[in-house]
Amino acid sequence: MPNRTAISALFLDFDGTISPVDVPREKAYPTLTVRKVLQKIAETIPVAVITTKDMQFIKERVPFASAWAAIGGVEVKIGNRTLTLPRAISSSPMVESALERVEAEVRKIDEGIYIERKALSDGRVVAFCVDWRRARDWNTVRRQVDALFRPFEERGLIVRRYNGRPYLDVYPEGVSKGHAFLNLKEELRIDGPIMYLGDSELDNPAFELAEVSIGVLHNETSPKLDSEFFVRFNHVGALFHELLKNRLVFNSESRWIVRNELRETE
Repeated sequence: MPNRTAISALFLDFDGTISPVDVPREKAYPTLTVRKVLQKIAETIPVAVITTKDMQFIKERVPFASAWAAIGGVEVKIGNRTLTLPRAISSSPMVESALERVEAEVRKIDEGIYIERKALSDGRVVAFCVDWRRARDWNTVRRQVDALFRPFEERGLIVRRYNGRPYLDVYPEGVSKGHAFLNLKEELRIDGPIMYLGDSELDNPAFELAEVSIGVLHNETSPKLDSEFFVRFNHVGALFHELLKNRLVFNSESRWIVRNELRETE
């Protein structure tokens, strides 16, 4: 018998899930197909985004969501209410200091390195990302960048590195999409099944909490996804259309659900 689950809410990662992962920041938007179908779904059930991007970035791109958990859950916004992790505010000066030092040093490593500032809604920088996907030699840059960050880790900043991915994130404290997931679930008062889509190891804590967990496959997807189901990136919109057509009942035997070939080739 097919596994069918009536969905009460849809929680989503952003980069590599509903937006292409291999485009510059300014061009990172959901495709028109995905945006339109999500808008329709959001008219019926809560749609929320859990992302490592900051609030200004994500609200502009997914304005129809019921809630947003930005910077991995450092700042959460539900309607007119904003919740912020206290340590993020107190650590902002230390993050700013580290950012200034890193910006000066990475120019000496490779001109292709991009630094993305992540600020609260009030403008205070509380995290940042160092991205070297456009650098000449990923392995060399990774070693040099890694060495650059060791002193900041000793001072208490959290540096998140990702297996096989050409970037790292710096946070004032450990963030978890699982904590963000639970926070949104409580704030939105959801008591039914939640579907969650994501494409990286950061999404695993949220996958573990969702009744329906779906990993999104593309050329940069981590092979270490703990989701129960998988869909290819270019079929995400079709899966959402099917979900809408089926009155928000997920069918595990959907034609768009596939095996994780990345896991099989580890």
